[in-house]
Amino acid sequence: MTTKPLEALRENGEPAGVGPRIRRLRRAHGLTQRELAQPHYSRTLLAAVEAGTRNPSEPMLTHVAQRLGVDPDDLRYGRPPGAAADLNDALQRARRLLSEGKIGYAEDEFRRVRADASRYALTEPAGWAGYWLGEARLQSGDLRGAEEQFGRVRDEPPSTPRTAAVARWAYCRFARGDLSTALAVLQEELRAPAELPAHADGRLRLSASLLYIFVELDWRERARRLEADAQALLPQATVPEWLAHFYTTAGQLRRSPAELPEAERMFTEAGRIYRELGLTREVGLCHWAHGYVLRRVDRLPEAARELSAAAEILRAVGATQDHAGATLELAEVCRRQGDLDQAARLATEAGRISHDVHHAECMAEADRLLGLVAVGRGDPAAGERLLTRAAARYEQTGLMAELVRTCRMLGDVLLEAGREADAVVVLRRGLHAAEKIR
Repeated sequence: MTTKPLEALRENGEPAGVGPRIRRLRRAHGLTQRELAQPHYSRTLLAAVEAGTRNPSEPMLTHVAQRLGVDPDDLRYGRPPGAAADLNDALQRARRLLSEGKIGYAEDEFRRVRADASRYALTEPAGWAGYWLGEARLQSGDLRGAEEQFGRVRDEPPSTPRTAAVARWAYCRFARGDLSTALAVLQEELRAPAELPAHADGRLRLSASLLYIFVELDWRERARRLEADAQALLPQATVPEWLAHFYTTAGQLRRSPAELPEAERMFTEAGRIYRELGLTREVGLCHWAHGYVLRRVDRLPEAARELSAAAEILRAVGATQDHAGATLELAEVCRRQGDLDQAARLATEAGRISHDVHHAECMAEADRLLGLVAVGRGDPAAGERLLTRAAARYEQTGLMAELVRTCRMLGDVLLEAGREADAVVVLRRGLHAAEKIR
């Protein structure tokens, strides 16, 4: 790994503080104290400032900085020339390392950038470093650790990184089964006045996160309205990665054969952006989204190819939970193609991962898949047990559309066994859940 050492930005072995900095720069410019201080300030006052016994006023600091050819804040905080650009470059390098699966290296860089940026009072790179530390935890499957890290950035003053952290914090809450909090936080943020210059980027990130939840809940009308609102932000957006993220999410709304070309156009554009940015994991997510849609229009061989590519990429880069999610989609394709043994193997693997990281929705999905496989193998008792557990998990997470589908599947199993009264109870439960779908 080749990176510019951020240690070079520190005042190693030399006195810190604005006075000693002024003295070093003055001497480097070949100026006397009198020459630097005049015409507005005395040599005696500048000597006291350099010695650290007096603090310069804002006008004096501005005067001295102008004479020395530096930014007043660079002088105040000891920033070397180009510190902000160097830190942002380090962030971009670490971002690519993370997407390649070099999570430990990336985390080390993010921590280093956050420490240096905080010391130099560069709030934007400090915020981004904190945000990407959360993404590193999320990629490694540490949902709780990711939520805590995003929460730290969420508590910071308003900024684009803070807005991004709010979006991901809400995702973590949703993934862990707290739907109501996730929805409330995202909707509250989107209702807040947009005061930041880069507000379009932040609002697009929030909108994509809320859109993802609407897609998962099968709230199609609300999702369409939200997508239409977000489309108006696209011409103002300046973060290419977030544009790609929006396309990947919005493409999953298109689940009919007639809509497939538009979905594929979105996935192609997202993939192009991610490849240009050198983001490997995100290319894998595009394959997953594409396979997700292809499965729902019954193009199973193509779905299997996309999902296999997704699972392979996501496993290779250490994207633990993403790999499990793509694997579950692939397991369902295998089940529909009649390969029950492969479906069971994949669903069991994904279920174990989801249980380890406490991803509530994927735990339910794994149970449902394994239940359907058990029924297909002629073991209705095991199928009933697994489908019942899946229904309970979907209900706990507030995924009513999935609860309705699971109740219908479980009802069919009970009817096939001649247990009409039990089937009626389950189907009624599904009807009650259907009434709660917005």
